[in-house]
Amino acid sequence: MFPIFAGNSASTGYNLTRSLRTRASASAYLNRTPASASNRQTWTWSGWVKRGTLTGDQAIFFAGTAGNNNTLRFNSDNTMYVFRYDGSITWGLSTTQVFRDPSAWYHVVVAYDSTQATSTNRVKLYINGAQVTAFSSATYPSLNLNSDVNNTVDHRIANNNASNNFDGYQTEDVLVDGQALTPSSFGSTNTLTGVWQPARYTGTYGTNGFYLPFTDNSALTTSSNVGLGKDFSGNGNYWTTNNISIT
Repeated sequence: MFPIFAGNSASTGYNLTRSLRTRASASAYLNRTPASASNRQTWTWSGWVKRGTLTGDQAIFFAGTAGNNNTLRFNSDNTMYVFRYDGSITWGLSTTQVFRDPSAWYHVVVAYDSTQATSTNRVKLYINGAQVTAFSSATYPSLNLNSDVNNTVDHRIANNNASNNFDGYQTEDVLVDGQALTPSSFGSTNTLTGVWQPARYTGTYGTNGFYLPFTDNSALTTSSNVGLGKDFSGNGNYWTTNNISIT
């Protein structure tokens, strides 16, 4: 199954053709461990997600270990939560907005830049092109705080190194290493429909950056940059598929 965005070709000429389905019941996920650390203070993650079930905590993107990690997830109450855990929550943003429409595609962007002088600028969450500003709880990273993203630790898509598997679809997963970007780098508002829609990212990715459109279903990616976990950024930062079928 793949996302259809009404009228997207009218404004961007960019149509998505595939997505990856991960089933929580199968503990399906992708993972990668960078060979070397890169910019842990500035990065952007972007992706389109569509929920399959609405039960339990579901991790979308994760980096770290069980005791030290950065996580983006849907909470069991259907809010969204981006945070860092280090025995306790170091910083975190939990939305008041809920995401419980299983027919909807949500574009999620997390921009992290702990070098910013103003604390509220150090992490920003965007949904469908708009910055989220209403949170049930909000604490921000300390100045120049290193994240687990871009460190030499396990990075996962659709799993958090525990039992919180994401159930649903993802596509256009992008990590930009070394830049804190806005959604305009990855999408735009359709001038005819007013709907937020995808646009092809044309910038640089940085050392550990990647681009996963999930368009190569020729194999299950395990040890080379071929198959579902293929990185199309040019970096060759492919992802290993786990408990996923190409059929």
